[in-house]
Amino acid sequence: MAMKSRTTVAVACVLIGFAIVVGRLFTLQVLDYPLYQKLSLSERERLSPIEGARGMILSADGKPLADNQIVISLAADPEQVRKSGNVRLLADRLAPILGESPGHLRQLLNLHRRFVWLAHDISTRKHHLIGSRIRGLYFLPEKRRIYPYGSIFRSVVGFVRPDGSALYGIEKGYDKVLSGHRGQMIREVSARGRSYFQVQTESLDRLSGDTVQTTLISGLQSYAQDALDEEVDATKAQGGIVLVMDPRSGAILAMASRGEGRWAGTSPGVSIVYEPGSIFKLVTASAALNEHRVRPDETFFCYNGSMRIPGGVLHDAEPLGDLTLGGILAHSSNIGISQVALRLGPSTFERYIRAFGFGKRTGIDFPGESRGFFRSSRQWSKRSIYTIAMGQEIGVTPIQLATAVSAIANGGMLMRPYIVSRVLSPDGKIVEQHRPVPVRRVISPETSRTLLSLLTGVVSHGGTGESAAITGFDVAGKTGTAEVYDSVLHRYSRTRTVDSFVGILPASHPTLVVLAVVIQPQGISWGGTVAAPLFRKVAEMALVHFRIPAEESVPAPALARADISEPGRTEAGKSTTPP
Repeated sequence: MAMKSRTTVAVACVLIGFAIVVGRLFTLQVLDYPLYQKLSLSERERLSPIEGARGMILSADGKPLADNQIVISLAADPEQVRKSGNVRLLADRLAPILGESPGHLRQLLNLHRRFVWLAHDISTRKHHLIGSRIRGLYFLPEKRRIYPYGSIFRSVVGFVRPDGSALYGIEKGYDKVLSGHRGQMIREVSARGRSYFQVQTESLDRLSGDTVQTTLISGLQSYAQDALDEEVDATKAQGGIVLVMDPRSGAILAMASRGEGRWAGTSPGVSIVYEPGSIFKLVTASAALNEHRVRPDETFFCYNGSMRIPGGVLHDAEPLGDLTLGGILAHSSNIGISQVALRLGPSTFERYIRAFGFGKRTGIDFPGESRGFFRSSRQWSKRSIYTIAMGQEIGVTPIQLATAVSAIANGGMLMRPYIVSRVLSPDGKIVEQHRPVPVRRVISPETSRTLLSLLTGVVSHGGTGESAAITGFDVAGKTGTAEVYDSVLHRYSRTRTVDSFVGILPASHPTLVVLAVVIQPQGISWGGTVAAPLFRKVAEMALVHFRIPAEESVPAPALARADISEPGRTEAGKSTTPP
């Protein structure tokens, strides 16, 4: 009986013990499972920040101007490195390989974080030298920015630093759109903290930034940049700009630039400010025609090349007699255009200058745009109307000038220029669509047609822009040779000029506006000898690209006969007293 009782007690104890074990196991594996799962994950998994790839930048024809490529980058878990007790030794070892100072690496490895980048875009050689079995170090694939066209699009597209910060151009202007979105990545670590296995918690495609498609034509931009570089090198100039615009929409088709010294800049096409010289005579003539203050067939006496004005004497390069408005533009007469401006008066003249967009930003979707400079007519001196008429006492940007000339070309409507046509989501859906935006009517269609007809004489029949002529096409254009004002000597320089040519083609149905600017070429130079040939090269390429057919020659208006060579300094108005 006693034996049976002892057996019963023993069995009961076993059963109770088993029940306790089962209960404990149930508690651990069922009731407390979420807690221990969390503890387990905290020991073997690490959360690291990730960022989706930056969106692409495309040309109008779909070619990548800015893209991404996969590279291997080096990261660290500072806590794991500190546990190993070799922060100093590791920093000393990595410093010569990564090209960093040991002190900088020690600072990073001593941060109270679980994730830091040590170096981006590690080469295969560096990867091999570092090795892959160091506690707390790991290599991760990362997308880095590349520019397939190199420097050809640099001033337009911009640049992104290795740390992801955008510098100038479209990269900066559309940074919020292009930037990838932030997410998290789980890394599984071994007990010794050496082996990491990456598990993405969010789709990288979903984290990618949007794609920006520009209005730029890749082949035209490349050709414009090459032609500009050749001209700058040949003339030993300090820089230059080439702008190609669709006057009907305001779309920028090419924007090439190069600059040194004070003319250097990240985006010269929208930022540099200079006196336009005789190209500005287009604005003066447009205003006078639109206000019916002059007739195309009436003549102006040009005082045989010398006319006294308040504060000085105004000269033309050659003695000229009677000229029509077409002759004034073709021969770039300072005296003639000044008389046209007098017909307008300061207040009306100012109104047209502002209507054409000078003195304020065009609103182009591009960072760094300058407003130029232009004073109210209430601040003009007695001679200002003479000098402004020929492009002095006013500072313009290339984009302002191209936009204003586009208004003359398209029938009189000022268009807002733009350089991005649309924004696309990572899956190709249109997020934004940019369309042409009319700003205001500046001149009438009739005035536009009359002026285009007159401007063909600049390129033909002895005009200053003969070097811009293109076989099979009538080009309406204007030269400009602006002397650079010397703020130290308080006068215009006789040796430093900004030479330019703007052309509209075909003149009978304007499709393109091309502005060529060459900044301070060495030696004696004029817009017709330096900038006009550059215009012709780029314009011929554009005509071929867009397959614009040759046209029948449109007779140019009759010009006053005068034996005249390139006006040269006449276009700059050097003989006037500086403003």
